[in-house]
Amino acid sequence: MKTRIIMMTLALALLSLSACTKDDDADDPMSGWAMPDPRIPLMPVPDFEMWPTPTIDDSDLQGEGYTFDYWREHKDEAQTGDELMAMCNIPNDLLKNMSTPNLAWTCFNHPYNTDWIAFNNYYEGILSVMTRFNGYGELMKRKGGAEAVIDLFVDLGYNEEGKINVNEPSMIAWTLVLCTANDYRAFNQEQVSRLAKEVLYKDFIALATSSANLYLSHKSYCLLGAFMAYHYDEALPVEQRILLASFIGNLSMTYYTSEVDLVRSYIIIKESLNRLAGE
Repeated sequence: MKTRIIMMTLALALLSLSACTKDDDADDPMSGWAMPDPRIPLMPVPDFEMWPTPTIDDSDLQGEGYTFDYWREHKDEAQTGDELMAMCNIPNDLLKNMSTPNLAWTCFNHPYNTDWIAFNNYYEGILSVMTRFNGYGELMKRKGGAEAVIDLFVDLGYNEEGKINVNEPSMIAWTLVLCTANDYRAFNQEQVSRLAKEVLYKDFIALATSSANLYLSHKSYCLLGAFMAYHYDEALPVEQRILLASFIGNLSMTYYTSEVDLVRSYIIIKESLNRLAGE
């Protein structure tokens, strides 16, 4: 459904462009375009507030992370997928005192983060996990939550001993989490610049690494870059923003659902990330 919304928005924009070419105002061919609004999420979640304005002061929280022991001990008792997900929820007394870095790490280790693989739309897959886990709900409300998500993304994935490989499904899942934060504009400009540099670097590492997950990892970093460009690059022309909306809708899918200028989209994303990174 969310992908259909994106494609319908694109179709309306193109119809507006077609109409404007028939008007007398031929000197301004862009005047009839439906202007994309980067302040609005491309993939809204009904009945759930993703990345609200943070209200929880986490500056003094020092509590330890969660290890999902209850889920490990009782998962065989679950009768449904919803019961399995509920078993992963963090006890409230532990959740409210957990430090935000530990909370981000706990979310990263959620047992079902990689369920995105089972969805026809990868982005919808990570949203399904995030909206059903109280750890993510808490993280998104904390004043340090957005920064902690970036910190963990930066710290992981350099193929060094003890770190996650950039091509692993868990790292791809965290990249999709970052897509949601961009779609809901949770970052400030300094955070966007820092993240843009890291996306460029991690995608370079992914392309240079032999792995069965190479295609999916490159795809996830391109998707993240597209979300960043669409929502944060003020220099992005309207026509390119519309193209990226279609690109995001298609790249989120297991299989492409319509023709998109992929090569041009990649070029636009890289140029935009360089601008956002200040390079």
